[in-house]
Amino acid sequence: MEKEKKKKKRTSSKTLQTAREAGYFGKKILANALQAQEEGRPTGWSMVTWYQGELIAKAMGMEIVFPENYGAFCAAVGAAEANLETSDGEGFPSTICGYARNCFGYAKKLAENDFKPPEDSPGGGMAKPALLLASGTACDARYKWFQALGRYLDNTPVWTLDLPQTGTEEFYIPGNKEAGIRFIVKHLREFVAFLENLLGKKMDYDKLSEIVDQTLKTLNLAYEVDLLRKTVPAPMVAQDFWAIMVAHFYLPYDPEAYEFYQRVYDEVKYRVDNRIGAIPNEKYRMLFVELPPWGSLGFFDELAEKFGIAMAIESWSYHTVVPIPEEEIEGVTDPLELIARLSYRKWSEFNDVALKYELDPGLFMGGYFHFAKEYQIDGVFCHPLMSCRPATYTLLHAKNKIEEILKIPGVVVEGDIIDMRVFNDEEAFSKVEAFLETMDHYREIRRKEGLM
Repeated sequence: MEKEKKKKKRTSSKTLQTAREAGYFGKKILANALQAQEEGRPTGWSMVTWYQGELIAKAMGMEIVFPENYGAFCAAVGAAEANLETSDGEGFPSTICGYARNCFGYAKKLAENDFKPPEDSPGGGMAKPALLLASGTACDARYKWFQALGRYLDNTPVWTLDLPQTGTEEFYIPGNKEAGIRFIVKHLREFVAFLENLLGKKMDYDKLSEIVDQTLKTLNLAYEVDLLRKTVPAPMVAQDFWAIMVAHFYLPYDPEAYEFYQRVYDEVKYRVDNRIGAIPNEKYRMLFVELPPWGSLGFFDELAEKFGIAMAIESWSYHTVVPIPEEEIEGVTDPLELIARLSYRKWSEFNDVALKYELDPGLFMGGYFHFAKEYQIDGVFCHPLMSCRPATYTLLHAKNKIEEILKIPGVVVEGDIIDMRVFNDEEAFSKVEAFLETMDHYREIRRKEGLM
């Protein structure tokens, strides 16, 4: 029993002061929606849309919360298991998305409590939504997840955003990119019309332009932090990033998020200039692929302490977008087109890498090849998820190709984003300990082949 309690408290201590302060933003998202509900203003639940939908909803005066982020929050504070058990009891399979299962459990409790967040809800809970903003991007479970919430949130409308995603070679077909962007812009205009009808007000395009401009500023600054992280020793590790990312991933339009990232940049830059590593004994630099075990992040602190492993870079999809070239957006004044180009770029930003190495799907493979090479990685920590096919199905292929082409080996540690019962700390620790010799071996191979 004592061992189980200890396992549930494996939160990371973090190395950056700014990372320790970052929890403010997740709580702010929830608090803003709860306040809006009290004041009679509309709120919504949104999947991550990579800025495609939430910026528009915000400009229309909606306060948005993100069940995916809330699931991670619940897992991190040890509160997800009760929601998972409720979801299981409702007949939802235990093999579907852990974020969705946590959401189903919470939604049932919300409905049973007369749509007032239960008092024991982490962060105060998610306010009852006036809109469910879904997205088909990246994840197959997303198409049905918000529809299934109708069991608890009767008469709450669902709008599903879509985004073209092509194969690596198909991306370079003449006209393909611009056709995709035109599709997104048309789709977003339809979404605006839907919101105008739902909320009984017109879009303020000047306000939307301000939101988009602020978003681009914040994302570009977050990208500068990413570039600093190429430094050896690693000035910032994954344990820090997974806390800090909330500001740019969910609130990039918020001036507080921009100010926060200025402080993040200054703190990381100071470490770079003074050659201060996030961990004092860095011996190995690892790339973490894909979504982390949110309830067991302290595991990575232990790897750092005992083996000198710095998780130097991680979770491609959570990172900011590589800035759009100036020539591509020069003269573009329509905020919907800027949003379309931003969202589309996230899912095609490393297609040049994918094309070079003949990789598919480029949207996952290219990013991790880029990270493995640019961040001087010694090993890849692959985390296949029991409840997430999209974040898992390319893992072994990516691992094998990175090892074959870049001579960087990978280790596979099974787990889950939400269900801590699936992540076996002791087994994972043993696997990584045995993997140290493999990283040493391949490091020597890279030296001999001139890959370092």
